Amino acid sequence: MEPLSSNNKQDEAANDSYLTIAERRDTEIKILASRFLSYALPCRSAEAFAAELETLRKEHYNATHHCFAWRIGYEGDAFRYSDDGEPGGTAGKRILGAIDRQGLTDVGIVVVRYFGGTKLGVGGLSRAYADAAEAALAECTIVQRFLTRKLTLTFPYDMTSQVHHVLDMHGIEVADRRYEEHCIYDVAVRLSVHARFIRDLGNFAQRSVTVSE
Repeated sequence: MEPLSSNNKQDEAANDSYLTIAERRDTEIKILASRFLSYALPCRSAEAFAAELETLRKEHYNATHHCFAWRIGYEGDAFRYSDDGEPGGTAGKRILGAIDRQGLTDVGIVVVRYFGGTKLGVGGLSRAYADAAEAALAECTIVQRFLTRKLTLTFPYDMTSQVHHVLDMHGIEVADRRYEEHCIYDVAVRLSVHARFIRDLGNFAQRSVTVSE
């Protein structure tokens, strides 16, 4: 176990949250007899999205196109999109744009198109895919999630009330607790409050708490 410490560069950053969707949502719109089925999917990895995409491709094996876009990661720097045979720039980029307009990450959207016999043109297609993606997102619950650091706190039994006082100060819940020779708590602490939490533990618990990550 390590003594109380902090990484100031990371801990002093107040921006430790991001927006994503809470659940999968499906919608359908029709434009000139073409059907656009949209699937908004929470995803935290490219592999997870690929598995969902493959399932939808099998489910809609006779659809004309399976266009998609995803953006993943706290900073949203990982992304990909595909027009899946539609004219370049009319589908994947438009779907990604719908995600970006709401500032979301860890999100993927698949838009499945069943061609209805009437060509929509480049402009019409672009609007259709943007509208289809936005329709799916409109059904989603947008949630704020936080970056956290998982810590294990080890302390003497007679410091329990002091430790709980600091936990309550910062709104931190105990994920798991074990009572052995000492009390052992597992907690998740937001990055933006990590340094203050460590400092307050030292002050209120008389520097008797050992922290390991």
